[in-house]
Amino acid sequence: MTLPEFPALYKCFGAHKGSQGLGPVAVELCCLFDLITRAPLQFVYDKVCTSEHKLIKELIGCIKKGDLLLLDSGFYFCTTFRKIMARAAHFIIPAKENIRPKVLEKLADGDYLCEIIDYSDNTTVKVRIVFVHRNGFRRRRLVTSLLDPLQFPASELALLYHMRWDIETFYRDFKCTLSATSWHCQTPNTFHQELLVHMIVCCLIRTAMLEASQLSNLSVGQLSFARALTETRLFIRILLTATDAEIWSSIWDKYVRCCAKYHVNNKPDRKFSRDKQEYRRKSRGLQSRQKNNKRKYQEPSPPPQPDTRKDAKGQEFLLS
Repeated sequence: MTLPEFPALYKCFGAHKGSQGLGPVAVELCCLFDLITRAPLQFVYDKVCTSEHKLIKELIGCIKKGDLLLLDSGFYFCTTFRKIMARAAHFIIPAKENIRPKVLEKLADGDYLCEIIDYSDNTTVKVRIVFVHRNGFRRRRLVTSLLDPLQFPASELALLYHMRWDIETFYRDFKCTLSATSWHCQTPNTFHQELLVHMIVCCLIRTAMLEASQLSNLSVGQLSFARALTETRLFIRILLTATDAEIWSSIWDKYVRCCAKYHVNNKPDRKFSRDKQEYRRKSRGLQSRQKNNKRKYQEPSPPPQPDTRKDAKGQEFLLS
């Protein structure tokens, strides 16, 4: 996040290294996010260009027994996996392309029980690697601590990890709708206070949207966050001018019913191409289709099967 140009903020957080220290003041934010309510649970921040592995250490302490943590590929680190599993929790994360895990057992087609090495202390971690493929999306390798293929099928793991994209829409709502790109702070202390107020407002809106989704029998993602923010401003104004404490419940109920009225077009199964060359051709106008020229139907090609290789000792390793 970009902060105002004040000496105290620059001294605490600095600027991006790509700008040779001459760019805007920036801060790195990492947030633990609940996928059902779409509300932030915990957040940490540090100076710009701080490693993700350093930020997530403080968030792992908030994970409870039985939780499932969906991680971005940048958090791939064996030590992080061991800390999550030590709290009796589980994780799903995409595998990096350069890893070659040792195959212990083939559970199904594209489903393997593997062993990865933690080079910090040369210990091994037993994980499950699943090759998942959804129409319209490129094939991914998911690493998870959910080892039972019957209780946790590969198709359900793919659907679960697809929900991780909601954290990106949370950051969009947080920065654009809540205007977390325009800060008024001048010191690190006032920045912390302003960021805390933003998170409190976000939790208030998501709490109301959760009750509103139960009234309208919809998911939270099908309600408008921007419209709920407008109703929140009106709700706070009415609340501050109210004189009778007994009408609190009526004000809250009216606020929740108003949030339930605003729906958005949710498209969870949308499909689009990932071909970068096709994007470039369309942007340059080189692939403009004529009117009434329908696209020819093509049978979807089957997903490629994962490759395995054996070394000189006969041990089998999984390739990408």
